[in-house]
Amino acid sequence: MLQLLKNFAITKYCFLNSFPKILVRSSILNSSNIRRVTTSCTNTNIVDPSTLEFTKRNETILKDLPKYYPSLSEFVCTDVSKCPSILSPEDFHNQYKDIKQDLSNEIVQVGGRIKKIRFSGKKMAFIQLIGGLNNTTLQIILNYRIINEHKSVAIETFHDYLHHFIKPGDYIMLKGFPGLSQREKTLSLKSIELPSFLSIRQLPLPPQLNDKAKIKTNRVVQYLINRTGDRFLPDNDIILLRSKVYRIIRDYLNDKKFIEVETPILNGNSNGANAKPFITKLNALSSDKLNNQVNLELRIAPELWLKRLIIGGYERVYELGKVFRNESVDSTHNPEFTTLETYGSFMTMEDLILLSEELFRKIIMAVNTDTSIELRNILSVNNWKFKRVEFIPTLSKELNVPLQELRERIESLESKDLEIQKNSIKYLETFLPSSNCSSSSPQQVLDKLCGEYIEKKYCNDLHPAIIYHHPKIMSPLAKNNYKDNNLTSKRFEIFIRGKEFLNAYEEENCPQEQLTKFINQQLQKTKYGDLESLKVDLFYVEAMKWGMPPTGGLGLGIDRLLMLLSGSKRIEEVLSFGTVDDVLRQ
Repeated sequence: MLQLLKNFAITKYCFLNSFPKILVRSSILNSSNIRRVTTSCTNTNIVDPSTLEFTKRNETILKDLPKYYPSLSEFVCTDVSKCPSILSPEDFHNQYKDIKQDLSNEIVQVGGRIKKIRFSGKKMAFIQLIGGLNNTTLQIILNYRIINEHKSVAIETFHDYLHHFIKPGDYIMLKGFPGLSQREKTLSLKSIELPSFLSIRQLPLPPQLNDKAKIKTNRVVQYLINRTGDRFLPDNDIILLRSKVYRIIRDYLNDKKFIEVETPILNGNSNGANAKPFITKLNALSSDKLNNQVNLELRIAPELWLKRLIIGGYERVYELGKVFRNESVDSTHNPEFTTLETYGSFMTMEDLILLSEELFRKIIMAVNTDTSIELRNILSVNNWKFKRVEFIPTLSKELNVPLQELRERIESLESKDLEIQKNSIKYLETFLPSSNCSSSSPQQVLDKLCGEYIEKKYCNDLHPAIIYHHPKIMSPLAKNNYKDNNLTSKRFEIFIRGKEFLNAYEEENCPQEQLTKFINQQLQKTKYGDLESLKVDLFYVEAMKWGMPPTGGLGLGIDRLLMLLSGSKRIEEVLSFGTVDDVLRQ
């Protein structure tokens, strides 16, 4: 096993040595191994002095690991007067930011990560310690005179320990009193002891990591560089930005009397969206003695479970969670992604539009990124309203086809006569580029026409655009638009810069109508091979018979929203460890 780890370390060392030295397993590569590495790689002059420096220190660490990785309990006790709790730099600032002089009788403990160390002669050192949610920086003053007064320390020990052993990236704990620096009057901790190690860094950190391919496989290093750099800003940190957006969403919906719920991720029949599910196996529940496995699917949407809760009497529910779709990876898609879905009884399509506009306003007012500021400017001059584009009239205008003729063509897509259906599909496909019109189902051809003639022209800028009243054949879970002779649905989508962010509609609440729509979806699959057609969910239809109130629901793609706010071009940039192909390499 040790040899396997050594080989892994050597391979990593050679591979990564073309850019700043990271991931070198210094605890395994001792001095003799380092020499062997230099002759194993194609470049024989690649050993970084910082690597050798860490290697020498690591040899000392390995002789007494508990000293450098102690239990935190060693520094905490029940008698706070004798052993105060450990503060973060952020806690320290919050507690002592208003002091006017040194509090030499108030002893506190502070723990954090070393950002920088600088020296002033042989008897004075300054440590920048970082910690807390926003990486607050705290100055630590290590004055040999003060430390020696509290606990006798040889000047050589003081000098060697701080100059040669302790390093940026180490986690340390310090005991001292709150005070102010002599010249700048900067809030500081004036240490009365040499730092104690909490955790020690065994690898040299590069000053920067710009190669995108290497970032994908070294996210931990990327985060360390970003969070310990001088240009760190909380709203530019995607992990903090995601957390902030979640908090805003939850606060807004909770204020609107929605309750947050959880619904099943594993089930026997994933439904609620047009997508192909992941299929897995469960061994424990099979009643078939010859086959001890039960097929399960990962959910592609929580929609039908959330609507079951509406039927059960919970009038306003929402879920922030993961969904899974067995699809390829590209700039805006990952098989695993995060959505918000909300459902409210007695909500119309107009109520949902208002809810969407208000939610977007809350988010962009609370987040300070370049895009959010630009969005504020655009929406504020438009009374915080989104653009509206009606599906069929706009398509009629762009295709230069009379409105009534287009309506009849769309209506014929639901004809029971397959030839009539196919003739209308062929006619509509004549308006599509040849590369985009092969073997389409009725809902697919309408979706392609929307993308080509509506989304590209009306939804391509930063001002959010609402496409509404989609043909009902595209919206099998939505309520029909009875004012339009049931040709369209009470549905809308929100697009920004050509990307879909939100899908919403008044929910179909009649069990017989819903069953008919499910069956029609399966006919699309049979006739046209549309694998993304919804399945028939008889359990859900039966649940609807208990009585489902008029309900409005929406789904918001959280990852795309974060891409928009952060100015990211690809979805992996807003995922903590990238898309699934990146995850497999880490």
